[in-house]
Amino acid sequence: MDDTIAAIATALGESSIGVVRVSGAQAVSIVAKIFRPAGGKPLEKAPTHTVHYGWIAHPADRSEVDEVLVTVMRAPRTYTREDVVEISGHGGRVGVRRILELIVASGARLAAPGEFTKRAFLNGRIDLTQAEAVLQLVRSTHDAAQASGLKQLKGGLSATLENLRQKLLGLQAPLEVSVDFPGENHDIQSTASMAQEMRNIQQQLEELIRSGKQGRMMWEGYAAVICGRPNVGKSSLLNAILKRDRAIVTPIPGTTRDTVEEVVVMAGIPVRLVDTAGWMESGGWVEALGVRRTQEAIAACDMALWVMDGSEALTAEDGKVAQLLGGKPVLIVLNKSDLPQRVAFRDAQAFFPQARVAPVSASRGLGIEKLQQEIIRFFQADQQPESDLPQVTLARHLNALTVAHEAVVRAGQAAQQEASPELIAMDVKEALDHLGLVTGQTADDELLETIFSQFCIGK
Repeated sequence: MDDTIAAIATALGESSIGVVRVSGAQAVSIVAKIFRPAGGKPLEKAPTHTVHYGWIAHPADRSEVDEVLVTVMRAPRTYTREDVVEISGHGGRVGVRRILELIVASGARLAAPGEFTKRAFLNGRIDLTQAEAVLQLVRSTHDAAQASGLKQLKGGLSATLENLRQKLLGLQAPLEVSVDFPGENHDIQSTASMAQEMRNIQQQLEELIRSGKQGRMMWEGYAAVICGRPNVGKSSLLNAILKRDRAIVTPIPGTTRDTVEEVVVMAGIPVRLVDTAGWMESGGWVEALGVRRTQEAIAACDMALWVMDGSEALTAEDGKVAQLLGGKPVLIVLNKSDLPQRVAFRDAQAFFPQARVAPVSASRGLGIEKLQQEIIRFFQADQQPESDLPQVTLARHLNALTVAHEAVVRAGQAAQQEASPELIAMDVKEALDHLGLVTGQTADDELLETIFSQFCIGK
């Protein structure tokens, strides 16, 4: 934290602008060593949040490196709450690299992955949920994920968890006083009142946990497995939905031997399409491996797109696929609708009477839009209604909240049974510790290292 750190903050490669970011107590003085302002005014005297035009030059021979704009931002109103200087030069690998080398030679050190955001956390500008929201924003692939990341960055989840922590701290303090000073009269609320307060906290935690599935699906995507017997058009269907040739398509049965995954956003919902190998009773060990992976994909999916060839009569292999799909939500895709049909809707639905049927011609792109509407309809029905509480999006948060919820349930039960204050206080403390893991108040160095190592250098 005493070092001044520097890193390239933009992606390397050909671009219009390349930015080098510097943060720390010596940020301004270090950049001043290599910056030649066009106006001649020393950078050290620059007011905060001002931009200065000039040149980066080698301090030894004053040879020019790049024409730049230098932005000076002084603590504490900066991203890291330290002095920050950002140098905006021409994009490309050479210019920004040479600027960074000069900054390091002048007294800074290279930043570790995520170290700028880590300093923002350690300096109290953001908590851990907001730091992780920064990473989510960087990794967002669709509008809904980006909007969710922005809400978390603004502190919605932080405020909710802090409110719960304050309620638990209000219960914990008198409990611990009674434990430390037994036999004295203490102003502790009744166990019935305490149990009711625990139930209120429990309900809020349950709502947060329920939001976790929908939140995780927003980032990971709902898994929709494309399955069926060989040569019914599974890979053609994947290509038709994606509108590009992602999977190899041939008239030879068994072309697909491994799973092929792609994410497509439908009405703001990310759907992870998984093309699978066709079910084959016979074949070599490669085919058997493909079938096993198909089984694993079906077991892990949120819904199955069961593809049938409508131009051919149903076979025993279709029946085998139906057995694999037992217990999974199924949308029947009746492919090759442009050919004379030998499979009626009632025949397709004989295996799954409640399943909807979508006729398509994957090779000609017919019926694909209506199929996507059916997929959207299914996943929209799975989503939770809007809530005033923020949405939990990370598995780490969900796991910690689950443990906190369990501790609150135990504490409420102990209070209801008029257990000793010490037993109730232990469970309350466990709940507080796990809420603190989410926001970072009880996070250890190992957890912080794990989280911030996922960031890119310069963020």
